[in-house]
Amino acid sequence: MKKPLIFFLFLMTGTVLNAQLSLTNTGNLQIHATGSVSIFGNFTNNSGAAFINNGSLYAKVNITNNQASMSAGSGTLFLNGSTQQTLSGSQIFKTYNLVTNNTAGMVLNNDLSVAATHTYTNGVITTSSTPNYLVYEAGSSYAGDGDSKHVNGWVKRIGATNFIFPVGNGVVERTIALNSLSATSEFNIKYVSSTPSTNQMQLPLQNIDPYEYWTVNRVSGGSAVVAMNWDDSKVNFPNWILSEITTASYNGSVWTDAGGTATGNVSTTGSISSNTVSSFN
Repeated sequence: MKKPLIFFLFLMTGTVLNAQLSLTNTGNLQIHATGSVSIFGNFTNNSGAAFINNGSLYAKVNITNNQASMSAGSGTLFLNGSTQQTLSGSQIFKTYNLVTNNTAGMVLNNDLSVAATHTYTNGVITTSSTPNYLVYEAGSSYAGDGDSKHVNGWVKRIGATNFIFPVGNGVVERTIALNSLSATSEFNIKYVSSTPSTNQMQLPLQNIDPYEYWTVNRVSGGSAVVAMNWDDSKVNFPNWILSEITTASYNGSVWTDAGGTATGNVSTTGSISSNTVSSFN
């Protein structure tokens, strides 16, 4: 089945377009403020094209973006298919608002950037091992996340404000937060089940939680406080003495003490924040 080629198409205010087939943009495609486009096939945005969404784009299948320096626009991207959707391409796909509503899930084989608000309605977002990222730009936020609606893989955050990363393993969400950032920073975080090298530690550490950990990579920026939590109903938590729980960081050879005081109940839920950390791993 041939794909229609869009050379120069301007969608004026109030226009609604339903593309039943796959859509390939090779020219200038703009969705105006009250315009709406629903694509029931694949959407490909070519390298020489220009795409700006200031309205509503409903993508039902897959998206491929090869346009460099894409504008986020001021509109909303709806990923609301009924089968698993894939985002791919050679260039980051940027959107102002994002709504993810697909119980079959979404796979990021390309970076997806959110400038304003992300609404989790249904479905887990899985990032590739390349890796690719769901990117929350400075000032962006999200809502509606949970065990069935989170990121199974990498989340990138750019900014200087406190941020909770909506990460998990595809079955449960296991958030982690960065607080008290000393500068505008770029961090990549991923949740991982089953902790490595649990027998390699420095005193005063005596044991390492073997069931879960987070990878925290700082691309740029300064120090931060890392806030972690446990939920025994989701992931087993060791039966430790609450007052003896601390945080730990792996330096490539051993786990080292990163400080902190825990609150909560070891048999149910609790939380702990590290000391100010300037070296991440």
